[in-house]
Amino acid sequence: MKYDVIICGAGPAGSTCGRMLARRGLKVLLLDKARFPRYKPCGGGLTGKALRELEPGWEKLKEDSTREVIFYHRQEKPISITYQQPVIQMVSREKLDAWLLEQAAAAGATVRDGYKVTAVAETATGVTVSGEDGSIIQGDFLVGADGARSLVRKSLPFNTGTAAGVTLECEIPVDEGVLAAYRGRVHLSYGGIPAGYGWIFPKGDHLSVGIGSFTRQVKGLQRYFYDFCRGLGLKIPEGIRCRGAVIPAASGKAGTLHTGRTVLAGDAAGLVDPFSGEGIYYALRSGRLAAEAISAALAGQEGLENYTRKIHAEIMPPLGYAWRIARVVYALTPVVHRLVTANPEVARRLVDVLFGGDTYEDLWQYLVKRYAIFRLAR
Repeated sequence: MKYDVIICGAGPAGSTCGRMLARRGLKVLLLDKARFPRYKPCGGGLTGKALRELEPGWEKLKEDSTREVIFYHRQEKPISITYQQPVIQMVSREKLDAWLLEQAAAAGATVRDGYKVTAVAETATGVTVSGEDGSIIQGDFLVGADGARSLVRKSLPFNTGTAAGVTLECEIPVDEGVLAAYRGRVHLSYGGIPAGYGWIFPKGDHLSVGIGSFTRQVKGLQRYFYDFCRGLGLKIPEGIRCRGAVIPAASGKAGTLHTGRTVLAGDAAGLVDPFSGEGIYYALRSGRLAAEAISAALAGQEGLENYTRKIHAEIMPPLGYAWRIARVVYALTPVVHRLVTANPEVARRLVDVLFGGDTYEDLWQYLVKRYAIFRLAR
């Protein structure tokens, strides 16, 4: 069978794209090397922006609601910001991704998980995807939603203009008494990790704990992880397994995210916030934009270059401001923490941006008007 669209990667970007295309009556094939449900290293926080991209039903996945955000500098000098309404909802990526894939299948997409793609190719008339089992699948269009190490991106002439970072995360089981102390709040600490931060997010029966750095130059990530946990009094059980992942953080610079018959979405396109590391919203949004662009191309209305234009117009500008803010904050963490301590409104505005209630451009303009360290970074 020849498919209208083949999607490599069944995470949030791929499943969203597949669901939307299948609802339009197109023949869609979703491929992923993993068997679902599968574990995914991720804090699992849904921001307001991400929630607006989800359809009803996500509520059953909620494991905690955050109303308090606590910032630390090197695990010391906490600053607490409290809200009346939840600013972030906690979910398991394993469950979220499985639910999104189920939605795509229910819409009519064909799903083949456990299928490892070994090669992709594109011609003027179509695309082909080769599998580890020797199979060759043909289609009219292709979506690369296969993550930070995207095979699709490496195989075709794209230019994402991203810088890679790294993260280390683990799920720490704790008893209900300990978990109760973390309910409704997240802990974020910067300064102790080069160009990044650590986090503690409460989940259903455990804590999601991790650190991330927006540079590949950092060495000894595990040591930073244990220092972070010890600094906040968190005991790490013997034999606990931590998982690493690449963060393809965007810089806001223009890149080419389409070819004649292929587009990149989500992490494969490098659409990750270079300040917070959040990628779920950008995966959901780019999956939607990819579906719209491919639908128009199949109808002969426009080429896939419109997808890149929309990403540049809608997603890249705020990521560019996030990148500017990140450069200052992670380079001058002691100064920034003193600034935030003296003026908690800065921290509140930051939380508003991170969790979907404001924009990075607004925050940048606010900071530039008031603080010289940001004016010098322009």
